[in-house]
Amino acid sequence: MNETFQNLSVNPDELPSVKTADFNHIEKGYLKVSLISSGVFFLILLIGAFCLIFFNDDIEGTTMVYSITLGSIALLWLLNIIVTIKAFPKKQYAIRERDIIYTKGLLWWERTSIPFNRIQHAELKQGPVDRMFKLHSLKIFTAGGQSSDLVIPGLNEETASRLKEFVLGKTAMDGSDN
Repeated sequence: MNETFQNLSVNPDELPSVKTADFNHIEKGYLKVSLISSGVFFLILLIGAFCLIFFNDDIEGTTMVYSITLGSIALLWLLNIIVTIKAFPKKQYAIRERDIIYTKGLLWWERTSIPFNRIQHAELKQGPVDRMFKLHSLKIFTAGGQSSDLVIPGLNEETASRLKEFVLGKTAMDGSDN
């Protein structure tokens, strides 16, 4: 045990570029899933506001106040649709030798990279709207949390299953290397 501890500097210019990773787009059907899910939310919000305004005798106001309230909700819905459509092409994932990467966002851009040796568990998830379009989400968990650390939505069943098996296989391999 004559090893001396070394912590050498790394030149940032010599680091491998994430841009060279081969990114895959999620299924186009997931855009419909996103629009339907947010549409249901805003429709419930509009119906709730409508009922609150028109069937509640305790609320006094003018037609203009009602119109502004309902119009604001409709405007937010329209804004949500635009952002969802524009942000959709940014949802991409890449599998590299030692990690998995997922990017998303339009205004607030996010890139998450998780090394395989940190992954504890992976599972497939499918909500009711996802089921209509035969899409799945891959949820990846690392140590120390109860919620997933990475979710890749909009995968067809075959891709989602293959990715899950690959990730769990790499996790098992990396865990045995130690």
